[in-house]
Parts: sequence; structure tokens; C-alpha cells
Amino acid sequence: MSEVETAETASIADRLRAQYASLPVDSDSVLDYVLVSKLATNLACIREQTVARELQDGSGSEDYDKELGKLELDTLHKLYRYRKGLISLYNEQKEAKARRRYSVDFDSADPRLDEESEAIGDTGQLNGDDDSLQQLRQRLIGGQEGKEDREALEKQMQVQDDVQRELVSDMAQLVTSLRRGAEAFQNALAEDSTVLRATELGLQATSQSLSTLGTKLKKYNRSRVGFFFYMGCAFFIIMSLLVTYLIIRIFPKM
Repeated sequence: MSEVETAETASIADRLRAQYASLPVDSDSVLDYVLVSKLATNLACIREQTVARELQDGSGSEDYDKELGKLELDTLHKLYRYRKGLISLYNEQKEAKARRRYSVDFDSADPRLDEESEAIGDTGQLNGDDDSLQQLRQRLIGGQEGKEDREALEKQMQVQDDVQRELVSDMAQLVTSLRRGAEAFQNALAEDSTVLRATELGLQATSQSLSTLGTKLKKYNRSRVGFFFYMGCAFFIIMSLLVTYLIIRIFPKM
């Protein structure tokens, strides 16, 4: 769990502890019962969210046990005492009404009918209290959960949009790099082809010249060939090699 979520959990725990501390130890008041029921419902909702977070990313249960575990147990215990007190008060009032009816003249209406009507009315009142408690819980918890769900959905959509934009940018850069590399390779290949072609032509010319010179030399007797003839042949060979070297050096720069 992140530090922000931990701080939020601690703040919620402090507020819930303050609500628990404001309640009496034992009470037979319907208002106190409603308040402690609301507190128990809030703790149950927080526990369900914590379990869901634990199943999702494996965090949250330790902070809940530390901050709210004991508080939820004490709240449930107090809710049980309040419920028991209300039931006891209801039974006492019921017995008191029954005793008052038994002391009335027997010629009056059947007291069992009145008891059943009052019991039905009390039951309806308790059911009405439960419905009001359920509606109060939905208003208190439902609004907060809907807001958190909307914020989480907006954050998730924002993250997906950022990832999509980064992916498009990376793809554009990759395509540009590949195009530039292909153009550079094509240019280098063209330059190498030109150099090789020029070298091939130079070598063919030199080979042809040497072949012609060799043919001419066979027609003469070596004893009759003078010193200057040999020097001219050597000079011609050297010049041919220089021309070939210049062709190789000049064409890559063009």
C-alpha cells in the first residue's frame, strides 16, 4: 500500500474511533443503535474494499488489521449489547402492557387482539428502522464508492492514453530511423558499385596494354632491343598503374 493510502486509512480510522468513543457502553436507545449500526456497516464496507485490494495487488490487510481490526470487533460487540438491550426493553414493555390488560375488567374486548396489534405495530417500527438504516448506509457509503470508482476509471484512462501516445511516438521514430538507414545503405552501395566499375575498367585497360606490349616484345629479339626501349616499357607500365590508382582515388569522392 502506498503512503497516501496508508495516511488515508489512518485518518478514516481516527474518525471512526472518535465515533465509537462518543457512544455509551450500554444503551437501549434506538438512536444509539442506529449510530452503532452505521459504524459497523462502514467498517464492513472498508473491510470488503481491503479484501478486494488484497486479492488484486497483495497489500492492505496489514494496515486494516492494525488500524481497524480491533475497532470493528469492539463495534460488533457493542452492536450486540445494544440489540440485546432493545430486545429486553421491548419484552419489558410488552409484559407491562400485558399486566395492565389483565387487571382490566374481563368484560372488555379480548386483550390478545390488542397485544397482537401492538406487536405487529412494534415489529413494523423495527422494520422501518432497519429500512431507514439501510438507506442511510447507502447514502453514506454509496456516494463515496461511486466517486472513488470514477476517479480510478479516469486515472486508468489517462494512463492508457499516455502509453498510447508514447507508443505512437516510438513507432514514428523507428520508421524514420529505418528510412534513413535504408537511404544511407543505398547511397553507400551506389558509391561502392561505381568504384568497383571504375576499377574493373582500369584493370581491363591495363591488362589489354600489357597484353599488347607482350605481343610486340615477342616479335623482337632481346639482343636487339636497346636500353631505351626497356626504359620506355617500364615507364609505360608505371604510368598505367598510376592512372589506375588515380581512378580508384578520384571516383569515391565524386
